[in-house]
Amino acid sequence: MKIKKLKYKKIVLLFFVFLCLIGVRSIIKYTGNKKLIEEEGPLIEKYLKYTYKNITDVKFETVHTNPTGIKHIQGFVNKNPEMEFDAGIYDEHFSAALNWLDDEKSPEIKPEYELKSKTVQEIKKEETEHQK
Repeated sequence: MKIKKLKYKKIVLLFFVFLCLIGVRSIIKYTGNKKLIEEEGPLIEKYLKYTYKNITDVKFETVHTNPTGIKHIQGFVNKNPEMEFDAGIYDEHFSAALNWLDDEKSPEIKPEYELKSKTVQEIKKEETEHQK
């Protein structure tokens, strides 16, 4: 009888430890995703407003990692969830890897960037040159 109680207590304890580990992992993942959005969000917003017409608002929703290990931030523009984008974070920071989940509902690209858009680094460089 004592052996069954001891096994039951071990199982309950292991289950409790397992739940705690899942909780800690979720908290770490959430704070990591929040930090990524805080760091990369302004770069994505700068790129969107510079490259596309009539971008008034950018909202970031989720972060996911694709099978190759690249992090992606998903969100939408102009308070319209149908205008959803996916921005890939390659290398250290967001540069220009952005896709619209529905091309028909994406905002209009500015004519000067139809063939080739500028990276965030090029945009920043241009802005600093104009400030001089």
